[in-house]
Amino acid sequence: MTCQVSPYKDLFATLDELRKRTARFHRVAIHTHSPESHDWNRTGDKTLNDREKFLAPGGEAEFINALKKYFDLVVVTDHMKCSYASRVCNTSRGQKDFLVLPGMEVTFQPEAAISCLRLHMLVILPERSTAESFSRLFARLKTIPDDAHRTGHEVITGLRLKEFINRVHDEGGLCVAAHVNSQQGVRHHFRQTAADIINLLTIDPATQAEQEQKLSDELKEYLLNVGLDALEITKAADKRHYRWTSTEKGYKVAIPVTMRFDAHCIEDFAQLNLVTWIKMTTLGLKGLHDALKFPETRIRFTSDLPTPPSPLLLGIEIVGDDKSLFKNERIAFAENLNCLIGPRGSGKSTIVEALRFVFGYNRTLLELDTTNKLSERIREMQKANLTGCLIRVVYQTQAGERRVLETTFDPQEDYATKVFTADGDQLSVADVESSGDYPLRLFGWSEIETLGRDTARQRDLLDRLVAELPPVRQERDNLRQQLQANRKDVEKIISELKAIYERHNSMIQRYSEYKTAFEKLNTEDVKKYFADLDIAQMKEQILQIIKKNIDSFAAKIGELDITSLREGLTELIQEAPQSLRDWWMTDATQKLKFVDSETDVQKYLSSATQALNGLSRLLDQHIEIVKTEIEVIQSQIRVSFADDSSMQKIADLRANAERRLREVSAVRDEYLKTWKRLQDTLTARKQTADQLIKSHDQIAGIRARHNETIEKTLNQYFAEHMKISLLFRAGCDKRQFIEAISQNKIASTFAKQYINRRISEIIAAYFNPVTFVQALFAGDADVFAGRQLPDDPSAQITSSEAQKAIESWILWATDEAAHVESLQDNGARLTKLMKLQEIEWDDEESILLNDRPVGELSPGQRSSAMLPLIALAETTPLVIDQPEDNLDNRLIGQVLANILGALKEKRQIIVCTHNPNIVVSGDAEQVIVLNAISGRKAKVEKHGSIDNDDIVQSVIEIMEGGRDAFRVRQNRYGMDLPSAVKAGDGK
Repeated sequence: MTCQVSPYKDLFATLDELRKRTARFHRVAIHTHSPESHDWNRTGDKTLNDREKFLAPGGEAEFINALKKYFDLVVVTDHMKCSYASRVCNTSRGQKDFLVLPGMEVTFQPEAAISCLRLHMLVILPERSTAESFSRLFARLKTIPDDAHRTGHEVITGLRLKEFINRVHDEGGLCVAAHVNSQQGVRHHFRQTAADIINLLTIDPATQAEQEQKLSDELKEYLLNVGLDALEITKAADKRHYRWTSTEKGYKVAIPVTMRFDAHCIEDFAQLNLVTWIKMTTLGLKGLHDALKFPETRIRFTSDLPTPPSPLLLGIEIVGDDKSLFKNERIAFAENLNCLIGPRGSGKSTIVEALRFVFGYNRTLLELDTTNKLSERIREMQKANLTGCLIRVVYQTQAGERRVLETTFDPQEDYATKVFTADGDQLSVADVESSGDYPLRLFGWSEIETLGRDTARQRDLLDRLVAELPPVRQERDNLRQQLQANRKDVEKIISELKAIYERHNSMIQRYSEYKTAFEKLNTEDVKKYFADLDIAQMKEQILQIIKKNIDSFAAKIGELDITSLREGLTELIQEAPQSLRDWWMTDATQKLKFVDSETDVQKYLSSATQALNGLSRLLDQHIEIVKTEIEVIQSQIRVSFADDSSMQKIADLRANAERRLREVSAVRDEYLKTWKRLQDTLTARKQTADQLIKSHDQIAGIRARHNETIEKTLNQYFAEHMKISLLFRAGCDKRQFIEAISQNKIASTFAKQYINRRISEIIAAYFNPVTFVQALFAGDADVFAGRQLPDDPSAQITSSEAQKAIESWILWATDEAAHVESLQDNGARLTKLMKLQEIEWDDEESILLNDRPVGELSPGQRSSAMLPLIALAETTPLVIDQPEDNLDNRLIGQVLANILGALKEKRQIIVCTHNPNIVVSGDAEQVIVLNAISGRKAKVEKHGSIDNDDIVQSVIEIMEGGRDAFRVRQNRYGMDLPSAVKAGDGK
């Protein structure tokens, strides 16, 4: 049996290949000793750690094999020695996904600023560095011999720490302060010196804590300015001590920290909890150097290693033709920040719109801002660039399964996506969005700014920040659906009541007449003559009702046509190819045992019909017996009245009157039963409405409890001059309710000049749709009398107006002729009020920027206020087209880049952008470079992280201000300028 080859095998392989130049986390240990170190193997197994074995010719490879089990990148840092580290580095350069960097742990006696004691520093040099490279660090230091003669106990003196670090940097290396909290650590030395100073000085005990804090701050500023590339800490929690707002630089800074590994034997390599996870594009000193400049997102420990965002968009394939913008292109996405860059017309927005079509969001285009005709412009772009294109999106679900969402763009359709497994089997997914397995949030061009004017959508996004809200909101939605379903039931019952009332020319209206006439004839003296007849006739009535029900049930069974199981197949199979007809007749039909099943079902139906027909015939026999009994009684009555013509007349008239009353009573009884169903259904509606109010109150309470936390979360990404706050008023979003009260002329029943009198506003100030309709149902005018607007006491509903309105909405009337209750206006009033009751209302909740509603601000301010909300609201993949639109560079650098950088570990972000600050300061893991070519065509040119030189070159060439963006990053993070930037500076 051969295994099925996936039709997507080549697509998957291509996407994986295109992700190879993205930045990802690697296991790193930058403080590892080798057998050359004087303190090697103080505690480990002697055989396992045999020094001679590893130092012998070829022993480097065996040492590498021991390291590879646990790490991807290792720095060998022996005490004051480097020759073995250099040899191991050279040997490792042929390894796949593994590298050793040459390093050294030096003992340093610094300047008096941080005491006269000794501290340890880790020096890491580039891959090809030799012993001579390390020796240049000790130039003109007579106390340090060459590498071959060092014992590892030497101490560097006569240099300032900053000068030594500069020497390391001049060699292209990195300098890390080792185990800063130990007795040989720089933090310990500085603190000890500070303590000595405090002890020597006469300090008021009341200010000692303040003085110690000041010295601590001075230590951090010293460490920042001395030029150290990183610090080595002993536990993950210590990193918080090295994140602060610098008084010198004026913005938040972070000294990179790595976990102290300090391995001295093979057994120490297994300390996985001490591994530092560092995100790099390529293994090596450059990757390590770049990562240290982005410690917030690129350096993690085992305890806080981010879980890869899930679910994910793994990539997209567009297979076009000569008329489409793309011919055949594949784009791979990384799990964090992806930036699509390219000149105008290169297809960035087309990629976004292809995703919109695949995920079915064309169906909600009309919800976008109609002022700028966004929906029309989007459809025009899709039609111009995607017509005739086969689009495939590779999606990784929350469960880690690969799925392919596939469709051919059709401008006449809003949704036509099919879903396949990785093996090519089609899944039964009617709608990728509603299924919940393929979530995506997409904001096309200008949609973010539009969001700033839509408070309802702002509220929905805010709700996504509160984990306990979704189930409660779903309950509220279910209750609203129950109200709508209840109204349908009520409307159906109203139709039934109308039909019953109009039956036999509205016979029911003669009920009182027929009842009076019969009672007039049916005196107590007459009743005794007809008692037996009445009983016999009631027997017949009972039997006739049973027979009617049985015959009706049998008729329904008789309407079932067994051939309907094949409905729609005949023409399809007749028009199908012969191979399909053969499959149906010889394979599918036999395996399904279709004919046998049809025969069995037919037997069951026939058997049921026979049983019902037999019971019906038996009832006929009993009915005939009762009829005979009736005829006998009637004959006896006629005989007894043979000599009394007046009684004969009474008997005839009574029989006619009794028949008429029986017929009209049967109609009336049916009406009353249906009326009771109506009242029961309305009672159930009230219960649902009461639950809806409670559900909304619960939602409002949850929102109110979380709003302060949400404000703090949103504000962490803004500068001090920008303050986000939330406007929240429980239950006050009643715009649809106010509009409905006015348009449906409901407000006019309270006052003729209802607009000038602001009647709709008064009602909405005190009622929501549910409570308002319930008040009208109750018919209590006092509920409305005296209501006025808080800001306008003259806008008031008087008692007479309230009474008039109540009378206008009386729903029931008494039909004296039929002796039943009826609906006013044949139920039109009731239907109108039920529809009003179903109008949605909600809390009023929106974003304020510096205490002003964002809808009143400039487009740029609206966009900046919305960005944190969009990014924070969920952890599902986020696609944004040109988020920088309407923002100035200051906002992009201070707000947008910070948001993307902080949140890309929690959710996948895909951005189309023309602004280099997003790509550079956001530290994009995957940059997709597109280009516009002749003939209105576009193509994908390259993939890779911002660390790759060719990607840097593309940013500089394509994006205006690209070179400046790298300079901004250099000033902010102290990073070296890429070679492409330096080359441009030299022109």
